Amino acid sequence: MLLPATADAAGFAHCLLSRLPGADNDAMARAALHLCLQSNPGGFLSVEQGAGRGLFSFKSGAECTIEKAKGTRSNQAAHLIASACRKLYDEPARSEVEDFLDAAEARRK
Repeated sequence: MLLPATADAAGFAHCLLSRLPGADNDAMARAALHLCLQSNPGGFLSVEQGAGRGLFSFKSGAECTIEKAKGTRSNQAAHLIASACRKLYDEPARSEVEDFLDAAEARRK
Protein backbone atom coordinates (compact mmCIF):
# COMPACT_ATOMS: atom_id res chain seq x y z
CA MET A 1 0.00 0.00 0.00
CA LEU A 2 1.35 3.42 -0.93
CA LEU A 3 0.87 6.37 1.39
CA PRO A 4 0.79 9.97 0.23
CA ALA A 5 4.09 11.80 0.73
CA THR A 6 2.55 14.11 3.34
CA ALA A 7 1.49 11.17 5.51
CA ASP A 8 5.12 10.05 5.76
CA ALA A 9 6.71 13.51 5.85
CA ALA A 10 6.21 13.90 9.60
CA GLY A 11 6.72 10.22 10.45
CA PHE A 12 9.80 10.69 12.64
CA ALA A 13 8.24 13.39 14.81
CA HIS A 14 4.98 11.45 15.12
CA CYS A 15 6.94 8.33 16.05
CA LEU A 16 8.68 10.21 18.87
CA LEU A 17 5.39 11.65 20.11
CA SER A 18 3.81 8.21 20.19
CA ARG A 19 6.71 6.56 22.08
CA LEU A 20 8.20 9.18 24.42
CA PRO A 21 5.39 10.62 26.58
CA GLY A 22 5.63 9.20 30.08
CA ALA A 23 9.20 7.89 29.63
CA ASP A 24 10.66 7.29 33.07
CA ASN A 25 14.35 7.36 32.19
CA ASP A 26 16.88 8.32 29.55
CA ALA A 27 17.48 4.68 28.53
CA MET A 28 13.84 4.48 27.45
CA ALA A 29 14.20 7.76 25.56
CA ARG A 30 17.31 6.55 23.72
CA ALA A 31 15.58 3.26 22.81
CA ALA A 32 12.56 5.14 21.43
CA LEU A 33 14.85 7.48 19.47
CA HIS A 34 16.71 4.48 18.03
CA LEU A 35 13.47 2.78 16.94
CA CYS A 36 12.12 5.97 15.36
CA LEU A 37 15.38 6.55 13.48
CA GLN A 38 15.28 2.96 12.19
CA SER A 39 11.83 3.49 10.68
CA ASN A 40 12.47 7.13 9.67
CA PRO A 41 16.19 7.40 8.81
CA GLY A 42 16.03 11.09 7.91
CA GLY A 43 15.20 12.06 11.49
CA PHE A 44 14.16 15.67 12.02
CA LEU A 45 15.67 16.68 8.67
CA SER A 46 12.93 14.69 6.94
CA VAL A 47 10.16 16.59 8.74
CA GLU A 48 8.94 19.77 7.07
CA GLN A 49 8.59 22.67 9.50
CA GLY A 50 4.92 23.03 10.46
CA ALA A 51 3.95 19.69 8.88
CA GLY A 52 1.49 18.90 11.68
CA ARG A 53 -0.45 22.17 11.53
CA GLY A 54 -4.12 21.90 10.70
CA LEU A 55 -7.64 22.71 11.79
CA PHE A 56 -7.75 20.20 14.65
CA SER A 57 -4.06 20.17 15.59
CA PHE A 58 -2.15 21.86 18.36
CA LYS A 59 -1.89 25.62 17.78
CA SER A 60 1.84 25.73 18.59
CA GLY A 61 4.83 23.69 19.58
CA ALA A 62 4.53 25.00 23.13
CA GLU A 63 0.91 23.82 23.43
CA CYS A 64 1.93 20.38 22.15
CA THR A 65 4.89 20.20 24.54
CA ILE A 66 2.76 21.04 27.57
CA GLU A 67 0.28 18.30 26.68
CA LYS A 68 2.72 15.60 25.51
CA ALA A 69 5.54 16.05 28.06
CA LYS A 70 3.20 15.93 31.06
CA GLY A 71 4.35 13.19 33.42
CA THR A 72 7.56 12.49 31.48
CA ARG A 73 10.36 12.03 34.02
CA SER A 74 13.21 11.64 31.54
CA ASN A 75 14.79 15.00 30.64
CA GLN A 76 16.06 13.56 27.35
CA ALA A 77 12.55 12.39 26.43
CA ALA A 78 11.08 15.77 27.38
CA HIS A 79 13.60 17.59 25.16
CA LEU A 80 12.88 15.26 22.23
CA ILE A 81 9.14 15.76 22.73
CA ALA A 82 9.62 19.54 22.70
CA SER A 83 11.73 19.32 19.53
CA ALA A 84 9.15 17.14 17.77
CA CYS A 85 6.33 19.46 18.84
CA ARG A 86 8.15 22.58 17.63
CA LYS A 87 8.96 20.92 14.30
CA LEU A 88 5.36 19.81 13.73
CA TYR A 89 3.36 22.75 15.07
CA ASP A 90 5.43 25.95 14.99
CA GLU A 91 4.99 28.03 11.85
CA PRO A 92 7.81 27.99 9.32
CA ALA A 93 10.09 31.01 9.60
CA ARG A 94 9.75 33.56 6.84
CA SER A 95 12.83 34.52 4.89
CA GLU A 96 14.02 38.10 4.48
CA VAL A 97 13.24 37.80 0.77
CA GLU A 98 9.59 36.92 1.51
CA ASP A 99 9.31 39.88 3.90
CA PHE A 100 10.88 42.20 1.29
CA LEU A 101 8.52 41.00 -1.46
CA ASP A 102 5.47 41.39 0.79
CA ALA A 103 6.54 44.92 1.75
CA ALA A 104 7.11 45.83 -1.91
CA GLU A 105 3.67 44.45 -2.81
CA ALA A 106 2.04 46.45 0.00
CA ARG A 107 3.70 49.68 -1.21
CA ARG A 108 2.28 49.17 -4.70
CA LYS A 109 -1.28 49.02 -3.41
